[in-house]
Amino acid sequence: MLRIYCDKNIYSSIKEGKRNFNLALKELMDELKDILIFTYSHAHHQDLSNSESSFWEEDLLLLEHYVKDHYFDYDAIKKKTNCLLAKPTESFYDTDFIISKNFLNPDNNLMDSLFPTIEGEDDDEFSKIAKDLFQNLLNIPIPNLHQTELAGKQKELSEKYLPSNENLTVGSMMEHFFKFGNNLLTDREEVIGLKKMMEEYVSSDKYSFEKWRDQFDEKFKENFGGQSFTDLMKQTFDAVKDYNEYDKFVLFFNSLELHNVTKDKPLRKSQALESIHTDANHAWYASFSDVLVTDDKGLATKAYITYKFFEIRTKIFTTEEFLNNRTIFLQQEENDVKSFFKLLDFEIKNSLVLRNSTHYNIENDMILKNHHKFFNYFNRISNSKGSLKLYCQRHSNANFNMFREAKLLTDKLVKLFGVDAENKGYYNSEKDDPKDDVIRKWTFENIELIFGIAFNNGGNCYCLEILIH
Repeated sequence: MLRIYCDKNIYSSIKEGKRNFNLALKELMDELKDILIFTYSHAHHQDLSNSESSFWEEDLLLLEHYVKDHYFDYDAIKKKTNCLLAKPTESFYDTDFIISKNFLNPDNNLMDSLFPTIEGEDDDEFSKIAKDLFQNLLNIPIPNLHQTELAGKQKELSEKYLPSNENLTVGSMMEHFFKFGNNLLTDREEVIGLKKMMEEYVSSDKYSFEKWRDQFDEKFKENFGGQSFTDLMKQTFDAVKDYNEYDKFVLFFNSLELHNVTKDKPLRKSQALESIHTDANHAWYASFSDVLVTDDKGLATKAYITYKFFEIRTKIFTTEEFLNNRTIFLQQEENDVKSFFKLLDFEIKNSLVLRNSTHYNIENDMILKNHHKFFNYFNRISNSKGSLKLYCQRHSNANFNMFREAKLLTDKLVKLFGVDAENKGYYNSEKDDPKDDVIRKWTFENIELIFGIAFNNGGNCYCLEILIH
């Protein structure tokens, strides 16, 4: 099932009464919401938490109308992105965004952020001991980091980014970098300052993506001592052993802006690093779907470059491009048995041959990449003697089954082929198991159809096998 990930602004534009209300987009999403899968993520909640709380509930209900419970979230402890069954009206309140914002407040000191207390309540004994132990660690003296022989620009940068205390301790050093990090996340001027420093070093006109498009990496290399941007990122990834794919993706995405490879225009009021980081999260979570829909040029550009580097095949559509694909989406819903087999026969004869296993001494077995995605899902055909297998192949992030895909596909197949051989009918979430090898089976005079789970290249998928007797 095609998975569609829309950023928050897309949902804002289908909210009736809004100045930028897009009726055509709303009508299309209403048409598609029960035949495709719309996904959402924690990044939507990060965006929503920055809006007026009085709008939270209605915005969550609007989101839920389309995404239902198709939720992606990153577990920072297990370092894993999870695909969960959770409605927006439930998952949003799993995070205390007030505590999160207080932690990022540069006016708070390190101890208050690490050990927050509830107003009117005293610390328990364990908290007091932990605070005392940590405070003793923070009080350890360390040498001053300033180099007095610096002058000019180097001195200016040293004073800006290094702590200036004469009696430096572990605590004062951590406090300095903690506040600087929080300022970078929350203060647009800090991001502008870093980008300006890069611009003074090398003009971005010599290498920016806006000017040089896909040649930007070579141009970066010409202007930064023979090291391309992607080489720089690979070195960074290699230097830190604990970076996982999420860490690498987000760092790469954010670094595009900080190195002036990309420039968000116009400069948004919220364009601190936290805002760019949220965009990075949107792009990451969208990589578990087939399509990212956004009109945010900054997000789209950085997602395009990042997807290309990590070999992620998620398509990026503007609203207009999404609307222009309406006919394709609707035509890929199979409504007539005769037309289905006629189109299948056409695809077998005309599809791109990805593998012809006669080269591997396997009898008459071909893998085809079909242009028409049957049921908006099956994008591969395995053609062997007496058997056709329709299945789905995705890039690594998205190459897994979502439980809702089992229900949608089962119901579409029952609608097309009628009640199955075991008279189970439409999918029953309480009785059916989406992990079953065989979910439904149909038997006709000359053919047998079997729908169930299968393994593809690097992951798993759902498969419709057609056995010809």
